[in-house]
Amino acid sequence: MIKRIYKKNRYKFLLSLIPVVIVGVMAPLRSYIMQLLIDSSNYRELLEKCLIAVVFSIGVFIFEWAGKRSQAIVVRDIEKDLRNQLMHKLFYISANQFEKKGLAYYLSKFTTDIKIILDSEVNNVYGMIMQFAFLVVAVIYLLWVEPFILLIVAAVSIVQFGVPNILKKKIGSSTKEYTEALEVYLDGIKSDLGGHKVIRTFDAVKQILGKQEKLSDFVCRKNEYASQMLYWAQALASLVNNGAFLIVLTSCMFFVMAGRITLGEVVAITNMMNFVLTPCKTIANGMIQLKAVEKVKAELAALLEQESENDNKENINEKIREICLDHVNQKISESFSLDNLTLTFEKGKKYAIVGKSGSGKSSIIKLLTEYGADYTGRVLINGQELSGLNKESIMHVSPVCYQQTYIFNDTIFNNVALYQNYSKDEVIEALRKAGIYDTVQRLPEGIDEKIQENGKNFSGGELQRIALARLFLRNKAMTFLDEITSGLDNATAFEIEKRLLDEDMTIINITHRYNNALMQKYSEIIVMDTGKIVERGKFDELMEKKGEFFYLYKILSEK
Repeated sequence: MIKRIYKKNRYKFLLSLIPVVIVGVMAPLRSYIMQLLIDSSNYRELLEKCLIAVVFSIGVFIFEWAGKRSQAIVVRDIEKDLRNQLMHKLFYISANQFEKKGLAYYLSKFTTDIKIILDSEVNNVYGMIMQFAFLVVAVIYLLWVEPFILLIVAAVSIVQFGVPNILKKKIGSSTKEYTEALEVYLDGIKSDLGGHKVIRTFDAVKQILGKQEKLSDFVCRKNEYASQMLYWAQALASLVNNGAFLIVLTSCMFFVMAGRITLGEVVAITNMMNFVLTPCKTIANGMIQLKAVEKVKAELAALLEQESENDNKENINEKIREICLDHVNQKISESFSLDNLTLTFEKGKKYAIVGKSGSGKSSIIKLLTEYGADYTGRVLINGQELSGLNKESIMHVSPVCYQQTYIFNDTIFNNVALYQNYSKDEVIEALRKAGIYDTVQRLPEGIDEKIQENGKNFSGGELQRIALARLFLRNKAMTFLDEITSGLDNATAFEIEKRLLDEDMTIINITHRYNNALMQKYSEIIVMDTGKIVERGKFDELMEKKGEFFYLYKILSEK
């Protein structure tokens, strides 16, 4: 994928190199201009050379500006493509694949890794090409003026080019260690800032700050070590560079005394020497940076090339009529599994899945949607085996409403429509069905009122209703509900669940609420315990049995 991004931008890249190469040719020629000025024999000739120098300097400025401008455009487009492709990939891999890595891992890809690639590879290549142009022009000039000086410069350049490579392996591994440490640090920041209120409420600020200080120290030390490796390589190159300057200058003075070169040529040679030694040092460091970025680049490339678990699987484009689980077993963790599940969900019916915390209720929905392809037994959706289906397409026809209400920092309209092509009337009708429109229309901006960060200008129940309006807007025939009323007061939860149960749709609802009036509305109640179905039936039937459901109801029922 990264190679394809580079290929897409190759023509812009090649065009942008034209002014870069021109500057690379012109810049060393300033040394030759200096030679002409110093060796001028009269005032007239000096003025002529000064005019040439002025015009030459203006030309260098123009091409340097054009080069930097075109380079910035190419870097911008590559950065944009990298970010867009990464975001695209993350939204098209399955939820199961996405959650194998922490959020901090992906954030580091968008920030640290992309920046490293742009700086250490893309911008670095521009610099290396310009330095190579410097080197070519300088070599030609030295060969023309005094070949022996070129041999001296070449000898020290080879040493300068090779010495820093001694540290290249350590630089590569230390850079990778730093990026990994940064991921841990970002994950810690995300976790602790997310618990800002809890930390302050329970007076744990000192402890959390102490933990963050240790994490910060860990990251900074890794960065320090990575920088030290790079600095050592640069310092070794500088040492060789300084030695080379003394050798070349001494040699030049011998040639002046011998009458083989002029003082103007000495000045030009010593300046031109920098266009040999500095490029060699820069190219050597640039190659080290290219080597160091390989691991970061390879990891990002692997993520961009990762295939989704849903690829090459058949889509479900029709409404779901029936879901059958036949002796299904699935390992959820080392200590918990779904055990021999056999049940059927039929079109138009309402199902409640209940049980104690950790009984396996949510695992059923996860099995049917985006999580965990490995199971034994059979799972049939409209007669088709689940393992051969694109699970994302299942959610498209039968969306999942989760316990956690995700709200964007945007208008109510955009939160409900999710930037899709729905009219205001359609959104208003969905808000009305969700029982929130009366509240919305009293707001200063109505459905264009902006929901602030984390929905702080709305109550939890209001946010849940706004999220519920998304479901009503799309008018789906089936939906999965995963404890969507958790955290709401009884009255609000009752109203939301009742509105859903009154809709003409198939509902599979994981719930912890045991309200008599609502439980009576379900076609079947499925009771889970330790990954097994321990009871099933209508409300009255289960109450008569006085089994697990009766026990839960007596403890948890809402009077």
